[in-house]
Amino acid sequence: MSTGPKWWVPGLVVPVVLLTGCATGSLATSESTPSVSSAASVSTTPPTGPTLIVTVPELLPAEETTAAPAPEPATASASVQEPTVAPTTAPAEESSEEPAADPEPPAETEPPAQEPAAPEPPAVEPEPAAPAGEGLNVSLANCDGCTVLATHRDVTGDLSAALVATPSSRAILLSVGPDGQVSGVVGVPYGAAFSAPDGGVLACAQARCVVVGRQSDGRAILSAFELTSSGAWRDISGDDAFPSATERAAVVDLGGELGIAVQDQGDGAAVWMLYTWGGDRYAVLGCSADGSAPTSTGAVSPEQCLS
Repeated sequence: MSTGPKWWVPGLVVPVVLLTGCATGSLATSESTPSVSSAASVSTTPPTGPTLIVTVPELLPAEETTAAPAPEPATASASVQEPTVAPTTAPAEESSEEPAADPEPPAETEPPAQEPAAPEPPAVEPEPAAPAGEGLNVSLANCDGCTVLATHRDVTGDLSAALVATPSSRAILLSVGPDGQVSGVVGVPYGAAFSAPDGGVLACAQARCVVVGRQSDGRAILSAFELTSSGAWRDISGDDAFPSATERAAVVDLGGELGIAVQDQGDGAAVWMLYTWGGDRYAVLGCSADGSAPTSTGAVSPEQCLS
């Protein structure tokens, strides 16, 4: 299966801006570097509390801007001709012949039979909701053109998560303390584009967060990260993350755990593959037929998987 572009961001010691004043803090690095380089509906609680001023570390490469060449003026496809005036002629002499009889009206024909309308495709049910979470208000500093896509309060202890889109259409994960200090940052190397989930709350549970992205061909790809107590992010996506064979994917609530559902497809209809956390990594639990994404472990079986 193909994956999206791959990149990562190293950690550095950077200054941060606190909500109550100015201070400096150390930036923890990701505890593991990915060897290679998303949709989901989320049950959310609107962000509450004061806005945290978060200073994004200066780890992003400068944007290379190349001025686009000015478009050439459009040219006419054909030359304009001067209008010509028809020469004046003398009126024609009256003819002694009788005018021809009016032609008979054409015989009425029956209208062609209309083909039956094609049946409407079945409606696609919305994807199941991920575990509920609460967002927080974040305002970014030192990151022109960056956008906060999603947040999740208290992912590990009092450390929260913020998913940020950069001007180069990449995404980074920040771990943020209650005072706005950045404790860790990691780049999301899976996917070519990222968008804000419904409600703006990142899918997180049990100190793990799942990021939904899209590859350049429109197919969904999901990746998972774990937030340690020190604030560092650990990539737990495996070698190739979790790419979907279609544009559909989902993060589902499996009793408080994050389940990852993507689609696999061969020569026939697609099937859902459900990944669950096994203690040290995500693994395929089973598959189910195309339709709605599986919402429980009992809805899948290994026999329905294509491989």
